[in-house]
Amino acid sequence: MPPQSIDPAKIDFRLYYFWGTILNVPPILLMYPMRTVRLLQQRKSAIPVSSSIFRVMKDVQQKNGFRSLFAGATIFSAGLTATKILQFATYDYTVQITKENDFFGVDAFRNPSVLSGTLGTFSAVITTFFVVPFDMVSQQITLAKAGGPGNIVAASPASVSATVPAAVSVAAPTKAAVAVATATATATVTASKIPIYVAGSLEPLQPPAPLPIKESLKLQFKQEGFRFLFRGTCATLMSTIPFFAAYFPAYEISRVWVVDGINYVRARQVAQSGTTNPFPPPELHQFIISSVAGCMASLAGVIISSPSDMVKTRIQTEQRLQPTNGSGVKLPMPSLKWMDVFMEILRKEGFSKFFAGTKARAILAVPGGALNFVIFDFVRSISKKEPTPLPLTVNAKEALY
Repeated sequence: MPPQSIDPAKIDFRLYYFWGTILNVPPILLMYPMRTVRLLQQRKSAIPVSSSIFRVMKDVQQKNGFRSLFAGATIFSAGLTATKILQFATYDYTVQITKENDFFGVDAFRNPSVLSGTLGTFSAVITTFFVVPFDMVSQQITLAKAGGPGNIVAASPASVSATVPAAVSVAAPTKAAVAVATATATATVTASKIPIYVAGSLEPLQPPAPLPIKESLKLQFKQEGFRFLFRGTCATLMSTIPFFAAYFPAYEISRVWVVDGINYVRARQVAQSGTTNPFPPPELHQFIISSVAGCMASLAGVIISSPSDMVKTRIQTEQRLQPTNGSGVKLPMPSLKWMDVFMEILRKEGFSKFFAGTKARAILAVPGGALNFVIFDFVRSISKKEPTPLPLTVNAKEALY
């Protein structure tokens, strides 16, 4: 979000938000496969997912088709575009009100970095409640269509057994032995899809049939009610706040560096060659400032918010259906509290897991951050109202003849 507030007397808001909406959709759709890869790398899976973006995309395309890389894109792009417009409007309005009220007597707000960081985070928090339902549903659609069982490249193919014995024989099976055999068999079946038998059981263990996404969403909504659409709101806030707290100040700081860099390059050219038109020309300055500073701002936000984003993804992609045991008895559902999920990831998968999908997220967010500023700076320029000509006085009229 550009740090300058918008003067409604100079901006045609109908054009501003119309073109802001139109121009934001293509970048979202173009970069959407990176979001698919990030979700697949962050989700809870019995089979480790490759950290290679290319391998994950290639496997999804081969086994589920190219279109599956864009599963959930329609609802996500609609929600994100509307949210961006709402966020920029909230930011512009709060900046203007703050300046009109002389920064409410808070001297810290006179610092552009503090003001943009505070109000940018505030606008992001306000719009979070709007985007969560779109994010929640689109993520489950993406994983259902692009990340079916066995359809993702394993990080360690050698660790997954390629062959399965026809039967598991135990001379004196105990409960512990049967449990271990069952767990091993289930994991192997998930990878190989080969039916096997476990000692003490006459029924082959087959991987459960995947639930169609429409049926899954319907059952979860029925089970959780309207709260289902807002699952992960707290986790989204925990991810949004550190992202934008770093994003806007980083933009302000980077913008100063870029301006200094442009001035330095131009001054060197004038000193060395005496040119009167040094590069870059003035008409490119705003584009360079917006794109470079936007990239730096997004990168800072991604790094700072990666652990919280991982927890958010786990909470929102959990297919929270009531589990039952073999006798049909309902079992306790896993906790989706932020701290419980955080500690579960830390204990079972280690701290490094919090940064799974960070590369894909950075590839998605860094050019996206640059485009945010470039697009809205451009939209701002084409939405400026023509100055209203002042009525001519008698002397002025005479001067025209």
